[in-house]
Amino acid sequence: MAAGAFRRPDAFNRRTKRGGTALNKRTGALIVAAGGRPEENKFRPLEQVGDSTVIRRIIITMKQAGIEPIVVVTGHQGDELEKHVAKLQVIFLRNKDYQKTQMFDSICMGLSYMQELCSRIFVLPAKFPMFLPLTVLHMMEEDAPVVCPVYRGKGGHPVLISSSLIPDIIAYKGDFGLQGALRELQARGVVKRISVEDTGILQSIDRFETELNAAAQKEEKIPIHPHLSLSLRRNDEFFGPSMAQFLVLINHTGSIQNACRQMHISYTKGWSMIREARQQLGFSILTTQSGGADGGFSQLTREARDFLERYLAMNHALKLQERKLFDTYFPEYRTALQTAVSPEPNHVSSTIKNETENSHETAF
Repeated sequence: MAAGAFRRPDAFNRRTKRGGTALNKRTGALIVAAGGRPEENKFRPLEQVGDSTVIRRIIITMKQAGIEPIVVVTGHQGDELEKHVAKLQVIFLRNKDYQKTQMFDSICMGLSYMQELCSRIFVLPAKFPMFLPLTVLHMMEEDAPVVCPVYRGKGGHPVLISSSLIPDIIAYKGDFGLQGALRELQARGVVKRISVEDTGILQSIDRFETELNAAAQKEEKIPIHPHLSLSLRRNDEFFGPSMAQFLVLINHTGSIQNACRQMHISYTKGWSMIREARQQLGFSILTTQSGGADGGFSQLTREARDFLERYLAMNHALKLQERKLFDTYFPEYRTALQTAVSPEPNHVSSTIKNETENSHETAF
């Protein structure tokens, strides 16, 4: 197992594998932001790109395309990064051994965690901020086990992977990380490469920092886009996206403490949210067990799980209408997901073409 990967008690695994429905049929994203270069004063995920940062731009792009949940593996400057994006409702995994491990270890850590949360997962390092939400949507239309975007013959980021292939990826023991694992999967005929008109899939902040910033400052502010979410209330709101995510994480990890850590909230706040929901709903939210051979765990009551799944289903239905309503009332901004194309300054595109003209692999 990858360094720092979370291991749930077997007893909890047996309990949570019954049924699945809305809790594990989603398309999620795994963003790896654990590593840092000691020789550099900069930390790439927190670098400014246009009117945002690398990590925020990636997360917002994924959310524009309806991707949920989004898991960020942190390590170097982990506290700072988690605080920076905490309000974007993402899940944090901390690779405490990031200095001694490779990016592939963080990828395996994240994939192992997400295997039962999602049916498919977008995977990328936190250094490709300029790909388009439209590219993400195009990739989701494909039903191949692995989908890789290609621009002018060059594979880029993100890569979309079926959860059914996670054991095969984690089992890879070669020297080429995810790229090597994907190469083996391609030999089995399960990788589909689709052409996209999006130079952003190739534009790494490592290699094109100056060009990316110039393009982002000139043309690529984050587009105006809708953000609707479902909140339930009596006198005050007591159940919304944060509470739903909290319960999903408790259901997944079997631990209130781990769920709090992964949301970057305090244990005290987590319990306060549970008590408020219980008071307003009139039924118990959790059953807990401490000690024993399998260790302590918490899980949702049947009533809480049913309520959560209906909330998620209603919120999903709301999201499906979000874009239609936005396009109706703000048609001048509808290009954000329909016709936008990443900026392609001549000096950037020519550099990419010259260096990678006949390459088909995605680099990790």
